[in-house]
Amino acid sequence: MSRPSSLGGSDEEEQTNYHTPDETGLTKSQKVALIAAWSIVKKDLVTHGRNIFVMFFEEYPQYLDYFDFSTGSVAELGENRSLHAHALNVMNFIGTLIDYGLNDPALLKCSLSKLVRNHRKRNVTKEDVGAVGGVIMRYCLKALEQHRTKTLEEAFGAFLGTVAAAFE
Repeated sequence: MSRPSSLGGSDEEEQTNYHTPDETGLTKSQKVALIAAWSIVKKDLVTHGRNIFVMFFEEYPQYLDYFDFSTGSVAELGENRSLHAHALNVMNFIGTLIDYGLNDPALLKCSLSKLVRNHRKRNVTKEDVGAVGGVIMRYCLKALEQHRTKTLEEAFGAFLGTVAAAFE
C-alpha cells in the first residue's frame, strides 16, 4: 500500500531542503536554531548590545575613532548612553534580519542593501563587518552556552557571513 503524497513534497525532498542553504545562506535547521536562540537574546538587547560593543572595543580599540561616543577609556564605555543607543540600534537591526529576513529573502536583501549604503559613507568594509560579526558570534554563543549546538554555531557563522558578504 502506498502512502499518500504530502503537499510539501516527499519526505526525501523535505530532508534535503531542511539541510540545504537557501538564498539567505542558511538551512532550515540553522534558521530554526538561530531564531530560537535570538528569542533568548532579545529579552535584554540593551545589556547584550552594550556587552558586545565593549567586547568589540576591547579587542579592536582602533575602531573607537569611528564613533562619536569614543571619549574616555574602554572601561568607561559600558556606561556611555550613546554607546547604549547605538548598540540597541544594531541589536534591533540584527533581530529584524533574524525574525523577518530569514523567512523573507527579499526583505533580507533590501535590509542588507540599506545597511551597506549607510555604512559605505563611513568607508566600512567587509573586513570591518567581519570583525564585528566575529565578536557578536563569540559573545552570543558564550551567553547561550547552555543552548549551544553545532547547528547554532553554524547558523551564526552563516548568518553573519551573509551580512558581511553584502559588503563585497
